[in-house]
Amino acid sequence: MRFLILLILFTFSFNFNSFTNEFEKAKQLIELRKASMQGIWARVKRLAPFIDVDDNLDYNQDLAIQDAKDIKLLLNKTKDLWPISTNLSTKNLTNATPAIWAVEEYFNKLYTKAQTAANNLEIALNKNEWDKVDLEMCNLGAACGTCHASFRRLLTSQLANEASAWSGKYIKKCIN
Repeated sequence: MRFLILLILFTFSFNFNSFTNEFEKAKQLIELRKASMQGIWARVKRLAPFIDVDDNLDYNQDLAIQDAKDIKLLLNKTKDLWPISTNLSTKNLTNATPAIWAVEEYFNKLYTKAQTAANNLEIALNKNEWDKVDLEMCNLGAACGTCHASFRRLLTSQLANEASAWSGKYIKKCIN
């Protein structure tokens, strides 16, 4: 009987530790995802005025190319940071809505569009193809804006700060 009780306690303890470890891993992935997305947005906010005005003295084409590379890298690195275990929006640990995992194919389609636009943006900057730079910045905005509008839960107090991210209109030339 004592052995049975010890076995039950050990099993419960093992399962509890396993659950705790999985929960902690999910929270770490969410934090990594948040930091990466904030990094992308910081680069977009630096890059957009340069593309719009093209004469910013504090920011130059080399920095623009580096930001485009960083956006591409961050998008590629965060692609796999969306496992179902990170669906913790009900615990207010993520602003990602459960729809990401319910319509995963659509989420992946938008994410791939953002990756493609980021890749093409870097190429266009490297080649000084400014019409393509404009196009790809608009494509990036459209993909990111649609994804955020579809899959990101925000409080009313956050809307003013994130309105430009959701609109997808990163530069003046974008029609959307």
